Amino acid sequence: MSLLYEAFRAGFQPCSYSLLILALLVMGLRGKSPRLPALGIYYAAAVVFAWIPFIDVNPVVDGRWAGTAALIGGLVLIGRKGSAHGLWAAGSLTGAAMAGAFAGATWVPCVGPELGAVLTAALTDPGPGLVGLALYLLAVMWMAWAAAAAADCVSPVRRILEGRTAMTVFRVLGGLIATTVAFDLYPPLLSRLARLSSL
Repeated sequence: MSLLYEAFRAGFQPCSYSLLILALLVMGLRGKSPRLPALGIYYAAAVVFAWIPFIDVNPVVDGRWAGTAALIGGLVLIGRKGSAHGLWAAGSLTGAAMAGAFAGATWVPCVGPELGAVLTAALTDPGPGLVGLALYLLAVMWMAWAAAAAADCVSPVRRILEGRTAMTVFRVLGGLIATTVAFDLYPPLLSRLARLSSL
């Protein structure tokens, strides 16, 4: 239980911004499509790509160019217009997975005593480490889950997010973040946000 409390608190910390900003992009670029399924796929990919270094697999998308390609490809696929069913829906969910892979591979956690124990255990036995990391990230992303549920279930919120202005804002934000990754400015951006958050 204290792992979840630690993670809940970490959701307010700058170390979670990289996960939360990209989760908001995934939700915002969905247009009229439901947000909870896309957020679930984003979360699953983030968990897997945060965990795979523990089984000695290089996540690849944590590099500058591979990360840029994964992030741009993911955001483009998420934002594709089309029917809510069929190929475009699958492409949009694939885009959420690509964005989640990037988020998980580049996430630097706030390591408190509980997460520290999970990560240390994962070094010797990756299976339980995966479960602990999944629970931790589930709780870290509580604000994203609440926002996605509100966007899917509360009509005024849904109408705002489906509007042209909101879509334009999310597209511009996605382009800016992809540009910061391409020019290797993403880590300094997160550091700047961290400094602003402590004011």
